[in-house]
Amino acid sequence: MKVLAACVLLPLILIAGCDSGSSGGAVSDVGSPAVVGQPGSTDIPAGNGPAVETGTVTVEIKGSGAPLTFEIADVRQGTTLEEVMRSVTQVSVSMRGSGVTAFVDQIGEQAASGSEGWVFRVDGVHANQGVGSTVLTPPTTITWVYGDADDLVIE
Repeated sequence: MKVLAACVLLPLILIAGCDSGSSGGAVSDVGSPAVVGQPGSTDIPAGNGPAVETGTVTVEIKGSGAPLTFEIADVRQGTTLEEVMRSVTQVSVSMRGSGVTAFVDQIGEQAASGSEGWVFRVDGVHANQGVGSTVLTPPTTITWVYGDADDLVIE
């Protein structure tokens, strides 16, 4: 009976005493947040971190009417074009979807229709992704152009 109890209890004791490689009873830091000021900590105390850079985004709109240009100040680096366009107050902007599915379907009175619609350039380069995926690094210029999709890509 004692042999049977030892065979059952010994594996339980070994399993209970196993600490997956931690030594000295210390808590493992894998998957847990570092404590500010502790060795190995990579957290930066609030107020002492690097300032997030901001800049101006210039928006140019070229539709069937007179071209319109305006600036949006203090745009944080890493802001998406979707966020910028949703903040525009100088002209009405209608969007569908959000994130990777965001789509600008109307600026001012000019709405997308058939093969015509709005496309944009970032600093003169045609976008190869949508407004929700386009991350900005101000200062930068966004140019919106309305027209036939086939003609706009060739420009």
